[in-house]
Parts: sequence; C-alpha cells; structure tokens
Amino acid sequence: MSSAIEAIDVWFSYTKQDYVLRGASLEARYGEILVLLGPTGSGKTTLLLILSGLLKPQKGRVLLDGRSLFDQLPEARRRIGIVFQNPDDQLFNPTVYDEIAYSLRTLGMGEEQVRERVERVASMLGIEHLLQRQPYRLSMGEKRLVTLASILVYEPQIVVLDEPTTFLDDRGTRKIMCILLKLRDEGRAVIAATHDLELALWLADKICLLEKGKTKCYNALEAVEERVIERSSVQKTPTLQLVLKLVGGWEKLSKLLEGERDSIREILHCNHG
Repeated sequence: MSSAIEAIDVWFSYTKQDYVLRGASLEARYGEILVLLGPTGSGKTTLLLILSGLLKPQKGRVLLDGRSLFDQLPEARRRIGIVFQNPDDQLFNPTVYDEIAYSLRTLGMGEEQVRERVERVASMLGIEHLLQRQPYRLSMGEKRLVTLASILVYEPQIVVLDEPTTFLDDRGTRKIMCILLKLRDEGRAVIAATHDLELALWLADKICLLEKGKTKCYNALEAVEERVIERSSVQKTPTLQLVLKLVGGWEKLSKLLEGERDSIREILHCNHG
C-alpha cells in the first residue's frame, strides 16, 4: 500500500503561545483505515483540518502522495473529503438533493450524471426518502448521513471523518462501519477521529493515539496486544468494559479480534440492509 497523506512533526497553535499539536506525525496509506484516538481537547479535529488542507501548521510538513499538500491546493481538495463532527457546520443547501449535488455542480458535471451519482450514493446510505427534504428539518443522525453523502458523491481518494458515528443509532453506526470497510476495499485512504473504541478495535488497520500534542501510531492488533489503549487516557466505554469482562481481559480480546476481523462484514451484516 502506498502512502496517501502524511503529517511529519506538525506543530500548531491558535494563539501562537500554547501549541495544540507539538510534533504530531502520522501516515495514512491507500487501502487502510487509520483511527485517531485521543481525549477531548487533545487536538484530533485540528489535525484532521490540517490533513485536509483547511489549516496550515506553523511547523512541520504535510505530504500528499509524497509532495507538499499546500503546494497542491486548491486542486488537491477534490481528492480529499472531510466530514465535520457537527453536521450543521456543513449543511447549507435548500434540499438534501441539492446538498449532495452541490460539489458535482461546482465541478461542472452535467445534470443527468449529477442525478445518477446523487441517487446512487443516497441509496448506498439509505437516505433516498430524504432527497426532497430540507436539511435543517432532519434529525442529527440523518444530517450525519447527508454530510457523508455530500462527500462520497465526488469520490475522493482520501476520506477524513471527525467522530463519524456521533448522533447515530445502532443501525446507522453499522451502516457507517460497513461503508468505511467498502472504501478501504476500493483502495481509498480512510482517517477517522473518534471516541468510539469499539469502532477503532473492529475496523482500524492502524491506530494513532494523540496525547499532549504528540502521536504514537501502532498496528491495530499490536495496540491491543501491547495494551496501548488500556494504558492511554482514552475513555473506555461501558460497552467495551463489559466486553472485556466477558472475554476475560485485553489479551483474550486481542485473540478474539485477530480471529474475527476477516469476517467483520458478516458480524456487522454488511450488504444485508
């Protein structure tokens, strides 16, 4: 797998005094899911915005396919899609259809092809019935799916998501997880910042912990086997704590994950509605 996007010794401050990021580094490759974990306020969103070219670090480099990301803007933004944590920060069109179609229209795509793409991605996310609705009238979970559709419709090679399962019920969460697996299978690079440890443990190929402005990255199973997550300040959810109790601890969980990751689609019932 070749390198898609890489942050190298990135420093960033909003005040030019207190740095949020203090030498953060990570590398996302095509055909893998990288999950960024860290406590609230650790700088996960800031790092995602830098990787998307929306913020520029005071120090360090960001490489897209081995070349400076910022030297490739604005064209590179067609290759990187970002889904913000709060859907209301991203929605501004009069209907869901127009919201999803917006990026394609700005690229000058014909309306017939626009309609085909919009309907295809809406079907994939199960939101066809929302296309004529006004975005501000939707639930937060529905808004989350619409913002994801508005990114996937223009088929970016790198998909960046901030808390992708926030506001979603169990079915919506399962749908998102299946889509992330699909994107990985298509050879895209997926970067997701999340508090959802279950998502990280089931889906991640690589886990990066962001604490005190710095990152440490691991192969996902290695992170479990070496109890990296257990020792981190990332909050362990009640569900995860129950799973750990039932299976007998982190070591047994790692063996369970190693055996089940290949069949994760069946576990999640992907392609079954």
